[in-house]
Amino acid sequence: MRIGEPTGFAAYNPPVRELDLLNHIYSRNAGLPSRVTIPPGDDMGAITIGGASVLVTVDQVADGVHFDLATTPLAKVARKAVTRNLSDVAAMGAVPVAAVVAGCLPRGFGEAKANALFDAMRAVAMSYDCPLIGGDISMWDHPLLLTVTVLAETAGVEPVLRRGAKVGDNICVTGTLGGSMETLDDPPDYVHHLDFEPRLNVARKLAGDAMLRPHCMLDLSDGLGKDLPRLCAAASKPEPRPAGRGPSVGVELWIDRLPISRGAHRAAQRDGRPPWQHALGDGEDYELCFTIPREIADRFPTVIEGVPVTQIGRIVAADDDAAITLRMPDGSVQPMGEYGWEHHD
Repeated sequence: MRIGEPTGFAAYNPPVRELDLLNHIYSRNAGLPSRVTIPPGDDMGAITIGGASVLVTVDQVADGVHFDLATTPLAKVARKAVTRNLSDVAAMGAVPVAAVVAGCLPRGFGEAKANALFDAMRAVAMSYDCPLIGGDISMWDHPLLLTVTVLAETAGVEPVLRRGAKVGDNICVTGTLGGSMETLDDPPDYVHHLDFEPRLNVARKLAGDAMLRPHCMLDLSDGLGKDLPRLCAAASKPEPRPAGRGPSVGVELWIDRLPISRGAHRAAQRDGRPPWQHALGDGEDYELCFTIPREIADRFPTVIEGVPVTQIGRIVAADDDAAITLRMPDGSVQPMGEYGWEHHD
């Protein structure tokens, strides 16, 4: 018998749940040095270096998880690897400065494909004034994996954090939601999760304008149904809440106000689910979600930097049982239930 092996029953190794792992990480935030000004728990972290605030974000894209290399052009893989991170930069209202990439290439990937991939990543990064300045390359016996880290600066504008939503705030989103995996004809072969435009200009306008600045903001990567609870949790308490306690703020979401994408309607035709369910749960939208004071809601712009902005709900006081409710088109109210992307091991 090996040391530590249980006797009489099989060892149980519980699965990893993303939220549980993140809460474990966040619980150590209090031990970080004072130069860490934005700890784990937001779209980017921040640290003071030489008197300046430097923001950092890192994301991965993996073949078979975030794209299918057999059917996805390398140029689109390269684009998503970079723009996923730029969406995080947008969520803070920051300005990207530079990027580094670590790539694990499958054996047999080939020199020509490797050159094409990294040339495309360099071109995408440069198009956002975020030059690719270094990284690391490995070969392995697994699918393609790209890990991109982006550095950003505040450039004179205080970052907009996830926490800060207040009861009575209206909730806004940019663009449209749902159907991110669907291939559309206009523009040709457009697939949102690969071709989306990070909302850097919109976010910068919001963060830097005292009349428009949101109370909080995050980007929608795992779906509105998964990211809204994170916004509520951040508003209730920056640190993890004790087990069994729900957020002290919640959301009343107006289903008939959701800006539903063409892709969501196409997905609904295929699987028979209502388009609004796709808008809540498909994920990979990479739009901004933010809250604004109710007193400015009536005069808040419906278009910012050429991008539609829609008010979709309100922050409300909540209890443990119904943190997020859906106000349906017929006026009825129901709990949201489970929507959005969840990582599983």
